[in-house]
Amino acid sequence: MKLLLTRESVAMGDDVNAPHEQQKEFPDDLAIGEAIATIIADGYLPRIAGGCATWVLTMSGATSSAVVAQQWERPLLLVAGQEPLGSLAGPDRGEVRWHFRYLAQQDPDVVYRRLSETEASPGPTDQRG
Repeated sequence: MKLLLTRESVAMGDDVNAPHEQQKEFPDDLAIGEAIATIIADGYLPRIAGGCATWVLTMSGATSSAVVAQQWERPLLLVAGQEPLGSLAGPDRGEVRWHFRYLAQQDPDVVYRRLSETEASPGPTDQRG
């Protein structure tokens, strides 16, 4: 499964490389939650001074799929985190686009609660360790 990643900038100096496009390849049977955790562990999202940053992941332009916080060990998913990445692919089995929206230092628990109440999804899944 090929993922095309983009993210918002965190500061003016970070704008130079916007939209921070990166491609990753993962096995189709890898769980969505594990793919997100790997992307975070690989340092795709920048570390923010002060240790607090909130991101919302959208998949292929659809509804919000996860809340990621620098201060959390693992993301909180708004989709079934154990579903395989292959379940996201369209009939052409092409790439899947993931975009991380930067919400600065907004409280990630509040963001998660708000999104889990408003997004149409199979149900929230707490994937924090």
